[in-house]
Amino acid sequence: MQQLKGKVALVTGGSRGLGTAIAEALADQGADVAISYVNSADKAQVVVERLRAKGIRAVAIRAEQADLASARPLIDSVVHELDRLDILVNNAAVAAQGRTRARCCQTCRA
Repeated sequence: MQQLKGKVALVTGGSRGLGTAIAEALADQGADVAISYVNSADKAQVVVERLRAKGIRAVAIRAEQADLASARPLIDSVVHELDRLDILVNNAAVAAQGRTRARCCQTCRA
């Protein structure tokens, strides 16, 4: 049964790993799926083709997920491409380099 038919999902960081698995699970339930990526356009396109093979609409959108200012344009792109947005899966992660304590204190103050 496709419980999500007619819904549109966005999976950030959907071009690999857990994000791809989540995107595929949503597609299996009938949702149209947008995935976002930062650097892996080729990998993202492969995922999109696999999703489309399930009979749903799928798109890949490049977005700098570490930049809060990119959030609105990403959502706008999903709505433009797939007409709406019903489900958001914030899967993308940002890894910081450097000493943990110093990095944490700087980040928490920001």
